[in-house]
Amino acid sequence: MTTLVGAGTPVAPVRIDLWADRDDDDADGRADGQETPVASPSFVDLVPLDRAWTGAPLRVLAGAEHARLVAKSGAVLPWGASGVAALPDGARLQGLSPGVVELLATVHGDPLHVTAVVRGIDLRDGEGRLVDMAASHASIERTPPARIEGTPDALYDDFDALRVLLEVPTATPVEAPGEDKAGDRTIAVESVGAAGNRIDLLSSVPLSPSRCGRLSGPRDAHDPRDAHDPRDLDAPPDPVSCWASAPLRFVIDDVDRMHPLALGRSIKAEVGGAIVFRASGRKAQMIRVLGPRASAVGPIGRLRPTLRPFVVRVAPGGPPAIGGTEAGAIESLRGELAAAAAIWGQCGVTFGDPQKLDVRVVDPPPSHVLAVGDDLGVAASGGEIRVRVDGRPLTILTHAGETPDRVAAEVARVVEHAGLAAVVSPNARIGPALGPSVDVSMRRKDRTTLVAVDTQPGAPLSTDATLSVRIGSVDLSDGLLHFSDMDSMAGTLEERTLLKALDDGDPRTIEVVVVPLFAGGGRIGESFIGSDLSSVRNVVILDRAGVRSRTSSLTLAHELGHVLMDLPGHPDDYGVDTPTLLMDSDAADASPFGPRRIPVEQCARMFRQSGPGARLPLLASWPVGPLGVPATAR
Repeated sequence: MTTLVGAGTPVAPVRIDLWADRDDDDADGRADGQETPVASPSFVDLVPLDRAWTGAPLRVLAGAEHARLVAKSGAVLPWGASGVAALPDGARLQGLSPGVVELLATVHGDPLHVTAVVRGIDLRDGEGRLVDMAASHASIERTPPARIEGTPDALYDDFDALRVLLEVPTATPVEAPGEDKAGDRTIAVESVGAAGNRIDLLSSVPLSPSRCGRLSGPRDAHDPRDAHDPRDLDAPPDPVSCWASAPLRFVIDDVDRMHPLALGRSIKAEVGGAIVFRASGRKAQMIRVLGPRASAVGPIGRLRPTLRPFVVRVAPGGPPAIGGTEAGAIESLRGELAAAAAIWGQCGVTFGDPQKLDVRVVDPPPSHVLAVGDDLGVAASGGEIRVRVDGRPLTILTHAGETPDRVAAEVARVVEHAGLAAVVSPNARIGPALGPSVDVSMRRKDRTTLVAVDTQPGAPLSTDATLSVRIGSVDLSDGLLHFSDMDSMAGTLEERTLLKALDDGDPRTIEVVVVPLFAGGGRIGESFIGSDLSSVRNVVILDRAGVRSRTSSLTLAHELGHVLMDLPGHPDDYGVDTPTLLMDSDAADASPFGPRRIPVEQCARMFRQSGPGARLPLLASWPVGPLGVPATAR
């Protein structure tokens, strides 16, 4: 068919390619094709009409339900019975559902035939259900790679992997110049970060003929589309042909991406980013990447903890525990935190841009802690405690029957009377103890500057026969003395002296502390959790060996798991040993089958124990915004 426009010049029919706008570019939880008005971030999926047609009448001949006309203000222009009387400047077409739209424009008094071909992209999960690209999301892979068998319609046992389902109208009267039918079925898959930066790309995803719509079971719980959607198998056939990909896996690193069992269908992704589907270089649709789509606590979005990372020097003024230099230490710990965040992306957790994390390199603290009733928590029998605090000699009397907390309160009173400050913090009772010990941290009046406490020359620290009193000190030249099973709930005095020097007093923050090494060998990381009810909680300590073992045992990610899930032991302590799980107690393997997986049940536990609604929330909700637009945690 040929059309004459203007001065009798023959003009070929015009074809416009559209995509059914099912995604959510403005990040408001609704499909862009259902919005009125259309927000400006959603204009990326709209196709502008030729400005030469401005003012021309435009009439729909067929297929009005497949597309709509949008003004440059975002207002939707209804087709009406007679179409649009005068096409406004800057008007755009937006695809709504797969099909063909026949339009007739009258340009300079001559008819111009326009065909809009609307294709569609859907995502289908392992149970054959459709996953809504606006109301739901994609999630990071939580299972090891496995071989995919069967047809493109076969179901599979992988909750996080999704098939791309391409829908193309069976009748396309006008083909794009130089394009054949196969060109309609070439899809690239790109992964982008929250800032819009490219992370990874699959330049061409193979597609095979498939049945359209969902294959079995109920719809995705977050798919608001009508249950009688014509793309369902139990609905009347639509003039649309479908092709499906192999299940695509959204993974955290090249270890997963390059495994032969999943090569070519794995793409690196990050929480807060998106998976973008492209055709001929143009964006077709996308889906955001968040936490699990479903769990015992419902869908999990994006969550962020408040971290306070430290690298401790070997000695005051000496080299840092890792990195060689201060700059090297900061870069090394940021890299470790980025790797841990990628692992916890399986549960929707991210730390934000690792290069913006405020990593501090600090000296070991002075001996600022006086521990009263250390270890066994036995009451006093009467005597004297003689100390020097910031060079000032102080004497504290003890009386028979006084508990460690009463004596600690008297220590604090005497210290403050001398013009200094004291921070009193009780510890959890350890296994064999009669009661808890209590620490008193000596400080200047600003309550942040630490001062040293030591013994008075020629005098014993305490003359009380039953009350244990010790001065805490940190000497990392021989390693940090770590806790055992007996005192894990309180930690050793050396650990408490170090950690209470770094504590900000806010139990909702997580301190991550890197030391040169642990004393005695055999340990590379440990954590203090909230349920121990000690004054030290929500802290992770690892040494340089723990940093070096990142790819094999993921020490930091593992120890953070204890804190985020408030988990004192390991699942395999009393159950089946599963070496692919992050929280397995003894696995070390740098392959995709190593300890890097977090099952959805543990993600749900994390959300209950540390999520925004927890008794002590360690994780804040961090809603996503349009790609490239920063969103604040709230």
